[in-house]
Amino acid sequence: MDWSLQCFPRGGNHMKRTSVALALVALVVALGAEAAAGGHKKEPPPPAGVLRLDLADGPLTLWPFTGTDLAGTASDPINLIFVGDADPRRVRQALMGLDGNRTAYGFPDTFPFNCTWSDAIGRHQAAWAAADGWQGSAVQLQCGVYGPLRFHLRLFREGKRTLGNVHFEVLIPGTTDHEVLTWEFAEAFVKLDMSRSQALTALAETPSINPAPTYRTIRYQVYNGLPVALRGALGLPLADQTAPIPIPTNGKATVLALSQPLEHERSDVRLEYDQPFDQVIPKPFCAAGPLDYLKVKGPLHFVHRVKTSRSGRYTATFSATGILDVVPVNPLSGEATGAAFKALVSERHRSEMLRRESQAEHFVLQTLLTNPSQSFFEHLSAGDVDRFARLTECGSDAP
Repeated sequence: MDWSLQCFPRGGNHMKRTSVALALVALVVALGAEAAAGGHKKEPPPPAGVLRLDLADGPLTLWPFTGTDLAGTASDPINLIFVGDADPRRVRQALMGLDGNRTAYGFPDTFPFNCTWSDAIGRHQAAWAAADGWQGSAVQLQCGVYGPLRFHLRLFREGKRTLGNVHFEVLIPGTTDHEVLTWEFAEAFVKLDMSRSQALTALAETPSINPAPTYRTIRYQVYNGLPVALRGALGLPLADQTAPIPIPTNGKATVLALSQPLEHERSDVRLEYDQPFDQVIPKPFCAAGPLDYLKVKGPLHFVHRVKTSRSGRYTATFSATGILDVVPVNPLSGEATGAAFKALVSERHRSEMLRRESQAEHFVLQTLLTNPSQSFFEHLSAGDVDRFARLTECGSDAP
């Protein structure tokens, strides 16, 4: 089957409310047939831009980005490479064993600089290296909280090494979306904390493997809401901006050699709460034009659970569900431009890691209860099984 199913068109009024449901059924049947057809992993092709690094422990062939699909759509730069006793569960154990006191290293005893590490909520991404091909972010960590600010670390096991991206981000007020603010400061923060953990035995730096001196930008509308003191601490412009702000980077990754093996322990942490949504946003799919905006309001119910066992098994699950109130608006005047309607949100994440097996996946389904209804679906799975599908139904009458 195709590894990327992007925007399946549908025609005819009788299909408008059922096309996405039928497409999902067809997708599930196809995936089941694929799984039954063979007992080995079907590997999507490597992305463009793969390169080779000569590290102290041997060569590493990798794609120097994380991706939001399995087709090489770059998202974040790989800025951390763990070697030695480098299992993601070991990195997790080392960081989560630390307190938040960094005053000896010049950090103030204030949030977010006195944060502690915990398991993170975040959609999965995929990374690629020659060792194990596409792998998902089975372990995700944060220093800080989901909102307003956090360091967010995604880890991808590739053979005996672990690739990572870390960034510092802000939760956009009234939404569930984050905006990346810095790569370099977050990378230095992880280097510091790994040295505090006493698991670190050596540090090195790769040649430039990512775009430099900047990669991606910060939307100025989000940036101008940041405290000036935080902008200065991150080495960013102090004044308000009127254009997107480039995010500085030297394009290099830090190589961290770890020495302490994973200590198996049992734990079970469950977090459940309502995340409020109250913001005017661009229509996320099926937009009719650049001024197609929605005022969205209502809570999303979050449930996040992470378990570890004495055998070394790590599992993480997350769900976000809710029914939101939506009004089409003009973003310039704030006036309503259409009738109010409801939106249904259902999102599920799951990841698992054992000694040899690793898997991470998410399902996202969003439905706008307009007439006709409009829907968006995404499934990303990477690890022992690799799959990606994205379907959008806009209720078009076009054949």
